[in-house]
Amino acid sequence: MRERVIEGVLYREEVVPGAWTFEGWRANGHHELSTRPAVTWVEVQSVGTAVHGRPPGSFVLDSHERALAAARDAQEAAERRVIYQRGNARRARTRCRRYIKASAFDEMLTLTYRSNQVCIVLCKAHFESWVRRMKRALGGEFTYCAAYERQHRGAWHVHVVCHKLPRHVEVKGVKIDAWKLGTQVWRSVVGDDGGLCFVGGRTRHGSPARRRLSCAQMASYVSKYITKHYDDVPDGFKSYSHSKGLIEGERYRFTITGLGVEGYPGSSFADAVSLGFDVPDGARIVSWRVNDPDREWRRCWLVTEPIGGRSHGQE
Repeated sequence: MRERVIEGVLYREEVVPGAWTFEGWRANGHHELSTRPAVTWVEVQSVGTAVHGRPPGSFVLDSHERALAAARDAQEAAERRVIYQRGNARRARTRCRRYIKASAFDEMLTLTYRSNQVCIVLCKAHFESWVRRMKRALGGEFTYCAAYERQHRGAWHVHVVCHKLPRHVEVKGVKIDAWKLGTQVWRSVVGDDGGLCFVGGRTRHGSPARRRLSCAQMASYVSKYITKHYDDVPDGFKSYSHSKGLIEGERYRFTITGLGVEGYPGSSFADAVSLGFDVPDGARIVSWRVNDPDREWRRCWLVTEPIGGRSHGQE
């Protein structure tokens, strides 16, 4: 269980028997819901100011102990930094996924380099320039959400989800197929690095995708790269990009209490799943998961989306 110190008082997290907290999100007919045991924070003791676990005022550290303490502090700081980065990446992944579903994006584009371009900062600069030029070519309207992926060879490429491009577009007085526009603009940005803009996505082997993913599946596919490559992203650098003004949808939370049958601890979780999870009419299950029953904290996740509205995707 987690512990925290508030104003010199140690508190410990304790599970409330028979109570389950549900956290949900919905937008545009999409729905995400998870549940976990409800908790409360219980006061344990007053703790005062201790030095590395020693009682306050016990004795002063000598030079060797100070060196050990400094090394320990540095290691703990490094561990906290990793935890902080992972947390930021998870939150960014969630926001990216929800932006895509709330915006009802239905097209996937993949920007690649011909050369082995391994700098993510340069990749993002190229991408931002590509977005500006695409917006001009499309009459000022181009909304998107994008994530960056590192290929096996080390080069970066960009997965972009957006609204479906028009059939034709006019560029400098010349009418071209819209599916060619992304590549033309991308090459005008990257120059000698070359590359392509695949419309509809590609498989991991480079061939055109045969399977069409729904909006929710596409959102999951693109957003996963945020946590996959979070440690390759420089400090202060966002791990994904999106248009301004995208909505994230509605978040909500509620708790159900008094569940379970005395003497049958597993029945509380079963009752929570039965009462809290529902597939609305006109919706289908995208994914669901229940964690290991032997774990201390039981969890359940359910993701649904509206039936229909298939969109381009990637295998």
